[in-house]
Amino acid sequence: MKNLKINSKNTNLFLVLVLPIMFLSFGLKKQSEIHEKLMVQGVGIDFLNDKYKVTIQAYDFKNPENKDEPKIKIIESQNETISAALQNIKKITGLSPIYSQNKTIIISENVARKGMKNIIDFFVRFYENRPSVKLRTSRGTAEDIFKTKVDNRPVKASEIRDLVDEKSDINILEFEKALESNMSSPISFLIEKNDNGQINCEKIVLFRGDKLVKIFSKAETLGVKILKNYPKIGACSVKIDDNDFISFEIENVKSKIKPYVSEDESIEFRIDIKVSCDLIESTKVFNNTKDMINESKKVLDEYLKKICENTIHSSILEKCDIFKFGKILRNNNPKLFKKVKFDDYLSGASYCVKVDSKISMVGIESK
Repeated sequence: MKNLKINSKNTNLFLVLVLPIMFLSFGLKKQSEIHEKLMVQGVGIDFLNDKYKVTIQAYDFKNPENKDEPKIKIIESQNETISAALQNIKKITGLSPIYSQNKTIIISENVARKGMKNIIDFFVRFYENRPSVKLRTSRGTAEDIFKTKVDNRPVKASEIRDLVDEKSDINILEFEKALESNMSSPISFLIEKNDNGQINCEKIVLFRGDKLVKIFSKAETLGVKILKNYPKIGACSVKIDDNDFISFEIENVKSKIKPYVSEDESIEFRIDIKVSCDLIESTKVFNNTKDMINESKKVLDEYLKKICENTIHSSILEKCDIFKFGKILRNNNPKLFKKVKFDDYLSGASYCVKVDSKISMVGIESK
């Protein structure tokens, strides 16, 4: 019995002292294996010569840029399917790609016009990829975006992600939900290069089903953001006349859509928009602050009303319901909704937009 107690104590001592060291050594071993991995940061999808071309941006820890930063590696692979192209990455590099840290997926305009469903389905169900990964549609090839350089280094996938405010951004799961719904049309942000070779995400792309049908202008994109209540819309410049303009910083938007049905069952959607913003610059000289506020409000209200009407009209021409007019009609008048067809309530309805802006003088600069 005495010997048994001693052995028991020894066993406990082993568990307390030795096992943590073993687990620590296993952990260190596992951590060292990162040098055998490619930490994927971004995936680009193009379609060239009847094959999918996948461009991967990844951190290469085996060949670091310096002691504090891993090297950004760009790898390209082609195959008949996306999954086969991704499998080739390990053969090309000799390193195992890890997709759990992926920041963004870029799908080229060419691919988006052909159809996105199979690609979105793959990435939503691809077990290594997070469904919260941000989605972009590129003007030109996705490969070209990932090869864009800033200060002699490739632009990072995280920088591409951060071009759009988190609360306004679109991920692949949200895109799939809109794709599967008959009450909403999918959209994504367009990533493109400007004349100086810098990348931006200043426009929104419209889809009918899974196919790209329209790239909104900057003004129409502002209309989309306002009608969909996007936060942090940002700066907006409006012409007063041929020579002068006023600049605003749009801080807050509240847009409400309500359907009204007449006795003959004609439909009118009334859109009430309230905007809070700062007046930050004016090239026109006013007699006093009151005149400046009144004139600025009049100009801004009319400008936002016009671009919102144009944006609605543009989406309806493409037979796309990105503002969920159908869902709003169904919730407010289910009997009428059952009777009318999609084209009837969308193109046959009238749309009345009213804008009421509240302007503050914070940061005003008059030239």
